[in-house]
Amino acid sequence: MGVAASKRAGATVESALLQRHPELRHVPDDVAEHHDAVAVSLLSPSRDLPFVGLCLLETGTVVEIKSAMVVYGERQRRGRFLIREAQHNHLLEKGGVYLFAVCAPTPDRDIIAAKVIPASLVDEFNFSWVSPKTRSNYAQFAWSRVFSPEEVEG
Repeated sequence: MGVAASKRAGATVESALLQRHPELRHVPDDVAEHHDAVAVSLLSPSRDLPFVGLCLLETGTVVEIKSAMVVYGERQRRGRFLIREAQHNHLLEKGGVYLFAVCAPTPDRDIIAAKVIPASLVDEFNFSWVSPKTRSNYAQFAWSRVFSPEEVEG
């Protein structure tokens, strides 16, 4: 059975971000189930990768990379980030961050905007956990909770 399209798209964006930011190193799922990368050297904010609520990302900080398309579906709605409750709790416990990225709805998933936000600040987005019977608890929110429209559409 093949990998789901959304999982492949996320891996494409993750790979592009890790190539752009060599201060981050990929962590395989069999090593760390709840985060994608770890800072291997000091990472400072930049025009291409602004930070919210942080001045720098220290070595050893765990990073979960989340991506959303700028628009999706026939109605061209703003894309959504999906976070999992167990993963979020892990990031909170480890003092981890999310690296959110909005990408173009193209095969290469070109990155339009990216931003680093501590998991503790993501709690302030006022989302609710959904508890499906067949999967782990999750929450979804539009990229406009993380980015201003000018950062993405302007």
